Amino acid sequence: MIYPLKDLQIPMSVAQSNGPFEEFKQDVSIVSIKTKNGESFERVMLLYPNYVIAVADHNELPFDPSSVVEVTQAPKKLRRHQDSNWVYWYDSNQVV
Repeated sequence: MIYPLKDLQIPMSVAQSNGPFEEFKQDVSIVSIKTKNGESFERVMLLYPNYVIAVADHNELPFDPSSVVEVTQAPKKLRRHQDSNWVYWYDSNQVV
């Protein structure tokens, strides 16, 4: 499923509060997030500055990005890209 970038935005102030994050690829970091209702997601791919473009092992967006209240750098052992099924939810031709 492809989402418009506007639907993938974490509030900028939240996304930037603990950054900058180590990138595994230019402008892309693997982070952990918490939502308003207390859910946590450990392997979230964040496209700079505040776009959720994938969550490890999820085919669809499992949370509303606007509900994110905390973003932190994922622990090093969770920043793996090669060993998960990553489904990307944005069209890379969209302008960021």
